[in-house]
Amino acid sequence: MPSEATKGGASWDSTDIKLMTDRTVLKNLSELLCANGGILVCHLCDDVSEVIAGILVIRGSEEAWLLCGPCLRKIPLQGPLAS
Repeated sequence: MPSEATKGGASWDSTDIKLMTDRTVLKNLSELLCANGGILVCHLCDDVSEVIAGILVIRGSEEAWLLCGPCLRKIPLQGPLAS
């Protein structure tokens, strides 16, 4: 049975969130986007000078957030996201 997490009055199934930090995947994605004139930018801070360190994938919603190193380190290591 999936675990439920509640924060700020909202609840979600914590198993629907995946953090991708594979450097090879991130490098390949960045190169692909750059070849087509795009750039990876952090979803939280919008700092174009920071390197993207992870992608937070929200399954079932077709959403993904790019996170730079400093913003990725702000994610709690305990609790719903880390479960």
